[in-house]
Amino acid sequence: MINPEKLLDLAENLIHTQTNTYCSDLHRKILLSTLRGERKTYEEFADELGYSCKYIKHDIAPKLWHLLSVSVGQKVTKSNVRAILEQQMRWYARNLVSSKLDPSVSSLPTNPKGTGKKPSFPFLEEEFASIDNSSEPFIDRAATLTRASILLIDDEPKNLRLLSDLLEEQGYEVRQAIDASIAIEAINLAAPDLILLDVCMPELDGYTLCQRLKANPETKDIPIIFVTALDEAWNKVKAFSTGAVDYINKPFKVVEVLARIENQLTIKQSQKQLLAKNARLERKIQELQRLAAIDSLTQVSSRNRFDEYLVFNWYQSSAVRTSLTLIFAEIDNFDRDRNSTDASVKEQLLFKTAQIIKNIFKRPEDLIARYEDTTFGIILPNLEMETSEAMARNLLARVEKIQIPSISLTCTLSIGMATVFPDRDFQLETFVKNCADLLERAKNEGGNGIVLV
Repeated sequence: MINPEKLLDLAENLIHTQTNTYCSDLHRKILLSTLRGERKTYEEFADELGYSCKYIKHDIAPKLWHLLSVSVGQKVTKSNVRAILEQQMRWYARNLVSSKLDPSVSSLPTNPKGTGKKPSFPFLEEEFASIDNSSEPFIDRAATLTRASILLIDDEPKNLRLLSDLLEEQGYEVRQAIDASIAIEAINLAAPDLILLDVCMPELDGYTLCQRLKANPETKDIPIIFVTALDEAWNKVKAFSTGAVDYINKPFKVVEVLARIENQLTIKQSQKQLLAKNARLERKIQELQRLAAIDSLTQVSSRNRFDEYLVFNWYQSSAVRTSLTLIFAEIDNFDRDRNSTDASVKEQLLFKTAQIIKNIFKRPEDLIARYEDTTFGIILPNLEMETSEAMARNLLARVEKIQIPSISLTCTLSIGMATVFPDRDFQLETFVKNCADLLERAKNEGGNGIVLV
């Protein structure tokens, strides 16, 4: 005889897999009692669980048997449910064993009479796991899907119970609070996705509680729906003015409540997705900006970044009357038309030269960039000319020591360097051209030297 709890688990999995519906607590209690062979009438269930007999007999029970009938593909009633579920259990267990023993059977088969979807029964898999311990679990349990969390706040237990049962039947996770203080504790413990709030409560009414939640940065984005018997226009105006997103009058209609809740949860989910999408987009933009500012070969700044930084420092130095030094350093005698066999040599030489420059000019405000193919640009804000010249000569000496494995090559630089105090009478374009002319003079003089002004 199969354990009733395992049959209940089977029924819940079948119902969710085949109908995408979660069983409520009432469904589970009625079904488990029936599977245990307890001959209770619906009147007895109603008295025991604190509900009206009409609600159990004409709403909860018929829905349970209908869901099971759809899930197994045959009519299920209170009298035959155990026999049908035991038959289903044996069928799944038999096919689970076959799938373990026969490699050609790759996964658990579908329901023999259901919709064709594949359910998951962890307790069956555990029971037969010894057949092949190396196998991965076949199917993820559908019940692990995240359900929306709703907090009900009402000082009437009857209202809480009615709404709670209604929402749990739809698969929502429901918590209850009978006053504002309990509600605040519940929210601090775990923020819900949605709040259903009554207006008339002792000590702290719904309007005031809503205002406090909306004033708190940590809870201001939780959507709040008022559910109240107050039906005057000014009540609704006040509710919306305190931050509520919707207003439902009592006595409410089930279809309306569910539609309004689903609508607000959909809006919130869309907002979360939009925020996440915007955050991803912002990260991509920042990454693209970072990549655009870096030369991929030498890992120093790009030409675009050089131009931006030079303009900024030109106007900054002009405003505070400080010096600005610009250096152009080009690798000597490096023929751009060399054949492809020398490409790796060029790359190594450029990279090593760039790293030496970074190690010499390493103040936070200094910027080193790959200005052209084999030319580096160096921007040195507010640095004395004598210091700049000493650092440039140190650069010449250190670059001569570069060694490329298996290749006999001496690296030298031609350097043009200019220092100015920018003012309105001197143009940035002129400054850059003068420095470029100094570089040309250094190259024409045989390279491996500095020309400066």
